[in-house]
Amino acid sequence: MVKYELFMPVHKGLRFALGNLLNHVNQLNFENERKLKEFSKEFNTLCAVLHSHAEHEDEHVHPIIEKYAPEVAEKMEAEHEATDVLLIQLEHLINEINNSSIDLRRELGVKFVYGYNKFLAAYLNHLQTEEVDVMNILWGKLSVEDLMEVTVAIRSSIPQEILMDYFKYMIPGQNIYERVEMLGGMKKFAPPEAYQAACELAASVLSNEDWLELKKELEAA
Repeated sequence: MVKYELFMPVHKGLRFALGNLLNHVNQLNFENERKLKEFSKEFNTLCAVLHSHAEHEDEHVHPIIEKYAPEVAEKMEAEHEATDVLLIQLEHLINEINNSSIDLRRELGVKFVYGYNKFLAAYLNHLQTEEVDVMNILWGKLSVEDLMEVTVAIRSSIPQEILMDYFKYMIPGQNIYERVEMLGGMKKFAPPEAYQAACELAASVLSNEDWLELKKELEAA
């Protein structure tokens, strides 16, 4: 029996975005104004999603874990705080790079690459904590219906514009079963315009083959 995954769908999307960003920053010419602006926009969008993700976990998941396993909740909170500090440092650094003269950007860019590598290592470790330590507690204490309610509560509290940024990462980062489950749920319960927007986004971020496969499954659902 496949267990209900609270974290995996969004975490797949975050890993997809984080991996892409790693490749982009490794290849970036920090002295190129246009490419730096494009990268900064990509980075800031991901930062907004990461901050949002942590806030909603703190609000909806942390109290449950604190009730049943305080030591795991403490670990989860400490990792949130540590990764948040590293992310904020990177946000300050990318602003400094954008406001620096071109002759300083290459040196600061190296600093950013090292800083991002450090953040990424810590953040991937944190995702593992949630998917293993936290989920084992949730599976033992909550029913599938309870976990689904947590998912609905989290998604309902995310503003539409940020939710679309989540989906921009989640849809290409998932497999066909997860895409159908997520968008199929929207087809049944979300406003038609929200479902339509999600489908348009899926068509734009997936290959034509993957989008046609998803479209066929959604039409049959």
